[in-house]
Amino acid sequence: MKKRACHLFILLIVLSGCSTARKASNPVTEQKLKDVVYGEHPRNIMDVYLPAGRNEKTPFVVLIHGGAWVKAGKEDAQQYADSLFSNRIAFVSINYRYANSEEVHYPEMLEDIDKALNYCIAHASQWNTRKNNFTMTGGSSGAHMAMLYSYTTNKKIKAIVDFCGPSNLTDSTILNYSAKVGLIGVIQMMTGKRYLKGQLIDPAYALSSPITQVKDIPILMVHGTADPVVDFSQSRQLSDQLEAKNITHKLLPIPGAGHDLNLKDAATRALVYGEAIKWIYKYGK
Repeated sequence: MKKRACHLFILLIVLSGCSTARKASNPVTEQKLKDVVYGEHPRNIMDVYLPAGRNEKTPFVVLIHGGAWVKAGKEDAQQYADSLFSNRIAFVSINYRYANSEEVHYPEMLEDIDKALNYCIAHASQWNTRKNNFTMTGGSSGAHMAMLYSYTTNKKIKAIVDFCGPSNLTDSTILNYSAKVGLIGVIQMMTGKRYLKGQLIDPAYALSSPITQVKDIPILMVHGTADPVVDFSQSRQLSDQLEAKNITHKLLPIPGAGHDLNLKDAATRALVYGEAIKWIYKYGK
């Protein structure tokens, strides 16, 4: 009886060793999942990029495309997405409902971001990724939504990377300039409220301004000093607010660059994406 028990014990050890060997020879492989549906609306789709060898400690980023809240899509952020993936960062690049003059404004757009993030959390075990402590990033209106979501959600956001995002929509100088260059219409669709020069600004403009909602989340801001769409002063104002609240942040000005950050230039692109990746690894880990 003792001999049989001994043989059984040895067999279990051998089988355990074989199981461990199988796991070691089957590492987590990279995955690219296109047009994953995360919600009910046709624009509730996202691309999922999962690097090889990932685990729950691998940084995980939610990437939100720009387009003045009313156009473009995840394909327009592909260059940035490829840079993240080549640096072994897991991420999703999402589409979301466009703002309009009827029923979709910033609360509905934030709701889409939340649905996408909930999908990631629900699939964390399947994907071998983390369930919390995400990084939010985006460009222009996507950066605005990344900041606003991070500052207003009850989920744990570890870091933000903002490329040229508007941060203070209570600034009448900016609103008047936007009216002059034909951009006030999209701001009104995003807020859901009209703006008339010289009249009291609706509270929705403050509620949709990241500068009025800041939390203690490390943020990297990258902005062209000659941006004709979102004035550089927007990032400067936010930087001053964060400095006053002693919140970790960095403002990286790109001298002479416009709204595209001069990313066609290889050296500038390497600088901008390199700074973003360092920030994600330092604060979004």
